[in-house]
Amino acid sequence: MVCGFDPDIERGMKVDLGSLLQYDDIVIQGHDSPDADAIASAYGLYLFFKDKGKKVRMIYGGKGEVRKSNLVLMIKELGIPMEYSTSEEEITGLLLTVDCQYGERNVQYFDARNVAVIDHHKAIREKLPEMNEVRDNYGACATIVWDMLKSEGFEPGDNAGLSTALYYGLFMDTGKLQEIRHPKDKDMRDELEFKLDRNILTLLENSNLSQEELTIAGNAMSGVDYKNGNGFAIAEAEKCDPNILGIISDALIEVDSIHSCIALCALDDGVKLSVRSCEKETRADELAKFITEGIGSGGGHMRKSGGFMVNDLLAEEYHRLTGSEAEDMAVAAHQIIKKRAEDYFNNQDYIYDGSDNVPDLTNEKVYQKKCLPIGYAKASDIYPVGTLVSVRTLEGDMPFMIKEDTYFMIGVEGEVYKNDEDYFLSHNNPTDEPYIYKGEYAPTVHTAVQAITVGDEETNKSLKDYAKTCYPKSGSCVYAKELTRRTKVFVSWSENYMLGNPGDFLAARKENPKNVYIINKDIMAKSYEPV
Repeated sequence: MVCGFDPDIERGMKVDLGSLLQYDDIVIQGHDSPDADAIASAYGLYLFFKDKGKKVRMIYGGKGEVRKSNLVLMIKELGIPMEYSTSEEEITGLLLTVDCQYGERNVQYFDARNVAVIDHHKAIREKLPEMNEVRDNYGACATIVWDMLKSEGFEPGDNAGLSTALYYGLFMDTGKLQEIRHPKDKDMRDELEFKLDRNILTLLENSNLSQEELTIAGNAMSGVDYKNGNGFAIAEAEKCDPNILGIISDALIEVDSIHSCIALCALDDGVKLSVRSCEKETRADELAKFITEGIGSGGGHMRKSGGFMVNDLLAEEYHRLTGSEAEDMAVAAHQIIKKRAEDYFNNQDYIYDGSDNVPDLTNEKVYQKKCLPIGYAKASDIYPVGTLVSVRTLEGDMPFMIKEDTYFMIGVEGEVYKNDEDYFLSHNNPTDEPYIYKGEYAPTVHTAVQAITVGDEETNKSLKDYAKTCYPKSGSCVYAKELTRRTKVFVSWSENYMLGNPGDFLAARKENPKNVYIINKDIMAKSYEPV
């Protein structure tokens, strides 16, 4: 058994920073050739443990010291005490790896008695120590550290240098904030944006691209793999700073015949993707999730997104598809992307609200809503009528104009949607009971003046603080049929389509059968029963 590991533990046991204070001697390790995210994450933890009176160091190993101009500048300008070390010393206190996992190929091995991991890359079960905090749906490890620091009452925003480091770590790991995945990433961005050192950030932002990297971008764009029938393109770059991929994909999506694209490059621990789309039928975040399903993670914005494929899982998938061993991870990723993209574009149906292709569901099964508690809040109790707000959820930011009859609803899976007062009262029995939110991320409401008064509690309000409980009335019925193909429903009230995968349901309210929409299979199982 590797020191500090128990192969029988369940993946995903969590650790908080307070529990690590039992160790007086702490070494924080980033991956080899650390990027801005690894450096920022380690720095945040360093300052926390230093503040608690611990003996603490920041180290990284590998073939050589950091030489990239923006990272050298970051370490120098922010006074980050990051040390390069390849010694064979035994670490007798705690070794805490950040933005990486102990035992991975891109992490210098140090013999350690106690190991903990904080990371945002997909975990491979047998390689996780018992003490871990792995959130692979976050855009940057810096966001996890920020969230963990705040949970301990240690405010990163009180330190301009730390705010700059964490913000820059997120900036670089999400393609200049274009590929943000999780609402916590957005929360950190919003909080730190006006608390950082703008002069240093500007300096770092404009020190990213070398002449060699410009050549890499040019070579990748000159060898594009273009699929004419789908308007889809793949660009494979040689090993480079992942930020370069955003430059490549941004350039590709401007080509008139390209409607969606992926730029990729192989790194030491996996393959990084940058995803773009400019057509309403393809959301970049959804495409990124589809391409990386089971072998990594992906997500971001509707038009700009990113993803990551883990080497071990990528190699397994390549062998499953081809029967061959993956010798070049970039080539293997390219082949998998090509195969999955073909499946994605060729095996899905489109339904457009108000068009002739809306299916008739009146001969399908009828389902009645169960009398389960859901949340509601009258929007005008949160902000005045006429206020432009954005509700932040795991699914993204949804803009609304608050009207006198607007109600925010919280469904059984934590999803947020809007009802007008007539529909709300005719289909629900409201109570004054507080609503207990149990999801991963409690929805928050932000006003349009967020950019002016960022951090002000008056512009950030948690929906759960206002939500009360209601119960669906009996007799609220829908027609529904289970989907066998991926289906996209384009509705008039949103620029985003509703996505249904096999096993989900296409549904329509009994009183309005022409208005079809998607019900997730988990929500269907929890919320509805056949009549």
